[in-house]
Amino acid sequence: MSRAAAEADRRIANVLQVGRVTSIDPGSATAVVDIGDLETPPIPVAQLRAGAMQTWWMPTVGEQVLIAAPSGDIAQAVLLASIYASNAPSSDPSTPEMNLGGGTMKINGTLVLTGDVIAQGISLVNHTHPHGDPAGRTGPPG
Repeated sequence: MSRAAAEADRRIANVLQVGRVTSIDPGSATAVVDIGDLETPPIPVAQLRAGAMQTWWMPTVGEQVLIAAPSGDIAQAVLLASIYASNAPSSDPSTPEMNLGGGTMKINGTLVLTGDVIAQGISLVNHTHPHGDPAGRTGPPG
């Protein structure tokens, strides 16, 4: 095989790679990924949205991820997504789930729900107020 053909094969093999995150830098929204015997430079972490509407997600160290490298050039790679590695939060495909890992979710804007909200076992829709107070005033739990 010629040197040019070997280089073309290497680049094609590098277009999509699965690896594990070894470090993150939230300030620059980048991560370093270990791909077998290769470690990427800090590469951008793709987001679902990054315009007027934004989402924010940074992987954790050790997380299995998929990276894409245009033309197989790892220096231009982007971290695209996470891949479950025997750690899926649920085996029930009918119930979507988001696990914040004990963290906080921040929403800037209005959240509209069509169902109930249940916090620590208390229903927002079906909870009762002490002494039947219809004005909505509540006291501390007890």
